[in-house]
Formats: sequence, C-alpha cells, structure tokens
Amino acid sequence: MAAAFEIDEWSGDVAPEDDDIKQAAFFPLPDALKLLGELDSTTQREPIVGCLTGDVAPGTTWLYRNRGKEETLVAPW
Repeated sequence: MAAAFEIDEWSGDVAPEDDDIKQAAFFPLPDALKLLGELDSTTQREPIVGCLTGDVAPGTTWLYRNRGKEETLVAPW
C-alpha cells in the first residue's frame, strides 16, 4: 500500500508505531512519482500516480477485475 500526503512543513522523525509498516519516508514529488511508477501492481501504481500528476481528478474511483495475476482496469470513475 502506498499513501501520499502533501506536507508544507515537518519537524521530527518519521517513525511508524505499527510493526506491519515496513518503511515510511517523505520524498519530493518527482522522486515519489519515480518510485511509485516502479510498483509492479497496476492497482497500486495507476491511481496514485494519476492523482499526483493531475491526470486524474482526486476522488476518482478505480475499478479493477483481478483474475489470478491479471489485473484489468474496468473503469476509472
């Protein structure tokens, strides 16, 4: 799972308190887009990259059909 937050100012450490979270970090937008663009899963990659680039409106609903390893985009709404 990837989450994106726009932050104007930050102080302190990024330190998740949940053992299930493997990594948390802040990245400048160009770096975040590069890293997110490398995700193997289209269901994880396309919605967040589309929103962060402005290609897709915030709040767009994405519907995927998953059959085994095949992920098919049915409709971004």
